[in-house]
Amino acid sequence: MSGTGPSGAGVRDDRNVVLHSRYIKDLSFENPCAPVAAAKEDLRFDVSVQINGERRGDLHEVVLSIAVTATKGTESVFSVELSYAGLFDVIALSREDRSRFILCEAPRILFPWVERIVAGATRDGGLPPLNLTAPDFAEIYRQQCETAREEGLPRGPEAGAPRPSRAVRGGGL
Repeated sequence: MSGTGPSGAGVRDDRNVVLHSRYIKDLSFENPCAPVAAAKEDLRFDVSVQINGERRGDLHEVVLSIAVTATKGTESVFSVELSYAGLFDVIALSREDRSRFILCEAPRILFPWVERIVAGATRDGGLPPLNLTAPDFAEIYRQQCETAREEGLPRGPEAGAPRPSRAVRGGGL
């Protein structure tokens, strides 16, 4: 893809990916213990992550879904679920590289917005902001490829209906 730089000189533009838009697809926050909140140290967090990719015409929609449930003993303190999407134009990448981008790099690009929205939802719910640590998207991608190989399934969003990644549970908060 060629373009011209700010000076008007012919400068090659080697970007293979363009993020056209990003948006919340679904957001849910439940705070059954409000207005009383437990200290963060007293809580047990259960975190799951899913990544879905699907073609939308000439673009690829990537949805990063994160669900966090905080409990104290057997009592649910709060839960937040967010599905956040980006529309990407993936240009001139091989099928393997496109799949890796959609299921590994695109979620990494979207994560800072997800983290900000989750922190804002917990803060606005009267709790301390919940600051998430980015999951290892490369490891999630590797696990998904391994599972697809074991099940004899084609990999990547071009292989048919989108499949969620294996859920990741545990820390990272």
